[in-house]
Amino acid sequence: MGRQRGGSAQERFEFRSAIDMARALPNLFRPISAQPKTLTSDERQSLAQCEAAVDTLKWAFWLAGKALQIIRDSRLYRAEHNSFEDYCWTRWGMKANYAGKLIRTWQVAEALFDLASNDSVPIGTPRLSLEQAKKANQAQVWELVSVRETWSVEEAVFVYATVAASDVPVTAEVLRGAVNALPKGEEFDKEVAKAAIHAFLDNWSDEKIEGEVDITARAQKAVSMPWVRRLARKDRAAAERYLNALEAEIAKCREQLTEPAKPKRGSGEAAEPQDRTVEAADKPEALKAGTETPEPAAA
Repeated sequence: MGRQRGGSAQERFEFRSAIDMARALPNLFRPISAQPKTLTSDERQSLAQCEAAVDTLKWAFWLAGKALQIIRDSRLYRAEHNSFEDYCWTRWGMKANYAGKLIRTWQVAEALFDLASNDSVPIGTPRLSLEQAKKANQAQVWELVSVRETWSVEEAVFVYATVAASDVPVTAEVLRGAVNALPKGEEFDKEVAKAAIHAFLDNWSDEKIEGEVDITARAQKAVSMPWVRRLARKDRAAAERYLNALEAEIAKCREQLTEPAKPKRGSGEAAEPQDRTVEAADKPEALKAGTETPEPAAA
């Protein structure tokens, strides 16, 4: 039997460092196959290897932050360095404040993936898909650190999941605004926080979102069919209650659509008081135009 080409997938993707991973990438800079839409097995393997490298880069802050905290808290640097700060600078050329930023961030990133990977979620927290969690980046997660440090990591994840469940694209700027909109206080009330975030997002949508609305995509995003199916397999009655709750929310939306739209603050000039309008109507035409009453002609 011939030797298996390239070894197993596990052997190919086990690296000791990022340098090993970079050196192991294939020197493939042109297509192997002439097929415009089809990849060969070797090309699919190369794509998987390259995407693994990119994915490692994107989530390096999570990995590095967790590793640095282990090194710091366990004092694993003490054999060759007098302090953690000295270790960071001598070993990695990294300033202590940046190392601290990585350490403060990683717990939120890990909690996002924990939420997306579990079938059960904390009460009141919107469900987060794995695809939504993977879109988070270091800049976005950093905006949630203050929430974790003020309340807890669960509240930080709640803010991200609430924004991700909306129609507004998740960016660091949007998350910063959502965090700033949170009510201040020792207790974190999810319903109050959700209302504050939604109010911010409504204003943001009016000001920032332009272009055509993809109605189908938004409707599909509003209901996670895979989650509904999993829920139905576990508890059919619970799935029915969930769908009934969705229908109730839709009914509320329809009721609000029938109400006359309220003018936004600052959207127009205030109407003149009624008494001033009546007073102006009683004046002679010359006074309305701002001219003076002519003097009587001399006899």
